[in-house]
Amino acid sequence: MNNEFFNRHRWWITRTLALPVHVAGFATFAFFMVRLVPGDPVLSSLDTTQTITQADYDRVAASMGLDGSIWQQLGRFWSDLIRLDLGISVVTGRSIWEEIWTRLPATLELVFLGLGGAVALSLVLAAVLLHVQSGVLHKALRGYARMAGAIPDFALAILGLVLFYSLLQVVPAPIGRVDAGMVIPEVTGFPLLDCVLTGYWQVLGSMLGHLVLPVGVMIAVYTPIIWKQFALGLDEAAASAATLFRIASGATRAAIYLSILRRAAASAVVMVGAMFGALVGGVVVLQQLFSFGGLGQFAVDSVNSIDFLGLQGFLVVLAAVSMVAFFIVDIVNMLLDPRRRPGASTEV
Repeated sequence: MNNEFFNRHRWWITRTLALPVHVAGFATFAFFMVRLVPGDPVLSSLDTTQTITQADYDRVAASMGLDGSIWQQLGRFWSDLIRLDLGISVVTGRSIWEEIWTRLPATLELVFLGLGGAVALSLVLAAVLLHVQSGVLHKALRGYARMAGAIPDFALAILGLVLFYSLLQVVPAPIGRVDAGMVIPEVTGFPLLDCVLTGYWQVLGSMLGHLVLPVGVMIAVYTPIIWKQFALGLDEAAASAATLFRIASGATRAAIYLSILRRAAASAVVMVGAMFGALVGGVVVLQQLFSFGGLGQFAVDSVNSIDFLGLQGFLVVLAAVSMVAFFIVDIVNMLLDPRRRPGASTEV
C-alpha cells in the first residue's frame, strides 16, 4: 500500500524532498562565490581615518564570522543558517534577516502585479487567437511575439516618466509608493494587502496611482516574452491528435479551447517561473527609478559596502524564493498536463 502510494505521488514527493537539498547546494556555492568579491569587508567596516590595531581587526572579523579558516567559516555559516541567522548588516547594523524580510514582501508584490498582468494579457491574446479566424490578426499577434526582449524595462520606464509625468502629468511623481506625508500601515509587509486589511483607502488609492506606470511597464515588456512561448505551444496543441479527437467527438468549442490552452501553457509556465526568480532580485532599476526601495537595493548597498554577510544572505534568500517558484512551476505543469508526470505516457 505504501509503495503504491509513493509510486502514484512520486512526481511531487521527490521534488519536495529535493527542494531543501537544492537550496543547501546553492547556499554553499554562494558562500564561496561571495568570498571572491574583491576588497576587504573588515577594513570597509572600520574607520580607516583612525589607527587600526590587529586586535581591532580581529574583533571585527570575528563579529562578522570572517575569522579562522575558510572551512571554519563555512561551518559557522551553516550553523547560523540552520538557526535562520544570516548575521548583522554592515550597512545598517540591523539583522540581515530583518532587513530582507522588511523589503521582500514589497518586491514580491511588485513582481506579482507585473507578471500577473503579463500572464493575464497573454491569456487574452490566446483566446483571441483561437476564437478569431483572421489571417491579418494572427500575423499581427505573431509579430507582437517577436518583440520579446526588444525594449529593456528601464528604457521604457524612463520614456514613460518623460511622457506621462513630465509632459502629460497624468501619473504621480516618482517619489515612492505613496504621496508625501502618507504612511503605509504595516501588518503583513505587503503594502497593498496591508492597506486593504487596515482600511487605509486613501493610502491604497495613492499607492495604486504610483503603481500604474511601473506595473504597466512590466506588463508591456514581459508580455511578449510569455506570449512568444504560449503562441508556440498553441500551434502544437491545436494540431495535436488530442485536439483532433475532441473535434471529431463533437466536444463543445469551449471544451476544445480549454484543452488547447491547458496543454499549451506548459512552456509559458516554465518561462514565468524563470522570470519570477530573476525579477525578485532584478527589478532594482525600476524600484530605484520610482523610489520604491526593495530587496534589490539591499543587494546593491551590500556590494557597494563589501558586506559579505548581506550579499550572502541576499543570495541565499533569492535562491530559496527562486527554487520554490520552480517547484510550484513543476507542480502546476504536472497538474495541467499529466503526461509530464514521471512514468506517464498517455496523451490527454
